[in-house]
Amino acid sequence: MAVFNNTELTIKVLEPSKDGKGDFYWGMIKNAAPSDLFKIKGSSDMKIKELKGAISKAKGYPVEGQKLMYFGGELEDSRTLISCGFQNTDDPLLHLIAAK
Repeated sequence: MAVFNNTELTIKVLEPSKDGKGDFYWGMIKNAAPSDLFKIKGSSDMKIKELKGAISKAKGYPVEGQKLMYFGGELEDSRTLISCGFQNTDDPLLHLIAAK
């Protein structure tokens, strides 16, 4: 059962480590400080692939270079935001590991 009626998500952009061995965020990131932090509109029935398209349009990160992470797991393109827990928190935050 959804508790909150979220209409946007906060996206924290992290740069991937060059050698694939990082100290932060599941070993993928060398620097824990975000390179960008922004909000983007989203709805419960929006697919992750659609969200990646919206991020690409708004910020220029190529869809194919995006890894969206939530609670330590990469979100699959075919899932909807609601199936990922989008409405279970009052301020959903996704980590975007982006190759630009």
